[in-house]
Amino acid sequence: MKRILKLSIVLLGALFVLLGCRSESKSVFVFQTENSKITYTYVYDKGNDEVLSLTTDVVVRLSEVQELATATRQKRDELVNQIKDIEGVRITLSDGAKAIGFTIEIDMKKFKLNDPESRAKAPSLYETMDVALIKKDGKVSFSASKENIERLGFVEQKEEKK
Repeated sequence: MKRILKLSIVLLGALFVLLGCRSESKSVFVFQTENSKITYTYVYDKGNDEVLSLTTDVVVRLSEVQELATATRQKRDELVNQIKDIEGVRITLSDGAKAIGFTIEIDMKKFKLNDPESRAKAPSLYETMDVALIKKDGKVSFSASKENIERLGFVEQKEEKK
């Protein structure tokens, strides 16, 4: 009995060490224009330089011209309908009088970056992911992804110290 207890303690200790070694970090990048704001939030394994998830938040200010506001909503809804059934992707919509938005959460454990069928179904999503998720050495690299989006004008947001 003591032997099993000692073995269990050793195994629990090893588990805590393994879980503690994973250095998960988060970085936020923003690209803003007069009429829109795009935010990428990366969760990544710092030690392996591997992206674990990407959340894209898009907010678009609506035109006061009703026809243009309606067309913007329709375009967003078309995009969402393309994406909604892709594995590893979760979408949340927001709708207001002055702005609309959507959030796309990508779970890199489930999302297939090289799936031809999904690419054909949702080309806009994959065009965005080809910019935001850069493969290097057989994995989606945070450092390569960061370098690519910063080159496009995204600015990293520094966390405020409390």
